[in-house]
Amino acid sequence: MKKSLILVGTQWGDEGKGKIVDHFSKKFNAVCRFQGGHNAGHTIYKEEEKFVLHLIPSGVFCENVSCFIGQGVILSIDSLLEEIKQLEEKGIELEGKLRISRYCSLLLPLHAKIDQLREDNKNSIGTTRRGIGPAYEDKTARRSIKAFDLEDSDLLESKLSSLVEYYNFQIKNIHNSEPFSYDEVYRQLIDSYHKAAKYFGDVTDTLEDIYEKGGNILYEGAQGTLLDVDYGTYPYVTSSNTLATSVGVGSGFPKSIYSDVLGIAKAYTTRVGAGPFPTELFCEVGQNIAKQGNEFGATTGRPRRCGWLDLVALKYSAKLNNLTELCITKLDVLDSFKEIKACINYEVDGKTTSFKSRLLHKAKPIYKSFEGWDCSLEKCKNYADLPKNAKEFLEYIESYVGVKIGLISNGPNREDLIHR
Repeated sequence: MKKSLILVGTQWGDEGKGKIVDHFSKKFNAVCRFQGGHNAGHTIYKEEEKFVLHLIPSGVFCENVSCFIGQGVILSIDSLLEEIKQLEEKGIELEGKLRISRYCSLLLPLHAKIDQLREDNKNSIGTTRRGIGPAYEDKTARRSIKAFDLEDSDLLESKLSSLVEYYNFQIKNIHNSEPFSYDEVYRQLIDSYHKAAKYFGDVTDTLEDIYEKGGNILYEGAQGTLLDVDYGTYPYVTSSNTLATSVGVGSGFPKSIYSDVLGIAKAYTTRVGAGPFPTELFCEVGQNIAKQGNEFGATTGRPRRCGWLDLVALKYSAKLNNLTELCITKLDVLDSFKEIKACINYEVDGKTTSFKSRLLHKAKPIYKSFEGWDCSLEKCKNYADLPKNAKEFLEYIESYVGVKIGLISNGPNREDLIHR
């Protein structure tokens, strides 16, 4: 067992990362979330009961596994408390198990309000409307409220009053909406913090201590590679760096970058929100994929756009993340399709182009067709049990991307996994 493993999404998010983190967690001493915010939605089925986690690492269901939220995460304390309550109602105790970095930048209700006002105008880019973008803007502009600021009342009052004044200027001059009340924002924040204070600490030192004592760490990414703020389909991206290489910054523990990287990809492609999507299907086939895959956002409930597997994009993600292995999820969703396709190239004005092209929104996908297996994969327990056509599809993915497929998900439940 390697001392650490980084798990990242290779598409536009929603690849099924939660289930895979949950599966691997029992082999690790700690699981750490290193970027994003409560715009993530990781779905896990535990004894047929559905859980959706937004901030707390998906390893929370494994006993004797410590869970960490690193300083690269934008933290909504209200969302965190709601999640903790839901888990504790199911008998999962978080005190002593969960630790959150004191250096996290906080996402306040005013961030969500500003996000919603922006999305209501004609320049909407399809965010989750939860305030992630405005909160990351504050972090970059050096006006964030950090968790440790709540330990110093004078500093907090100074920073928070400036922040409320900044957003009230926007509210008045741009959005023509009701201003924020400083007293209300302050009271809400203090009340929430007092309930969550016991979970805050120094994540970096604790991870280093686990590592130096021979423990191993699993790093859980949120969203997906193609939503990375620098390397994704900008501006239709999230506000954080979603790549495996950002784990050292997001966790504060640079030794974590020297690890294996497992990339998660669906057997087809989906996207939520606006932005280019070369393999998107606007026909009955796309509707069938959506229906069979139950493709609705775990965070927002929005229907996901669906299309065939984009191997050009997947190969791009594999290179960016230096993937050492692939996991293909939702292979069973394609069980009933007579023909299955995968995009192997793009064409713009008669010329081939790469995923990085600024003309991606004009790209025409070039497909390779595969004969479907037209049977259920439900009872397949190992790779040899898979139909010949399913194995041919998977082996072509391996060959094209240049990364071995080590794990295949053939159903929604925890046990629906095939090791290769």
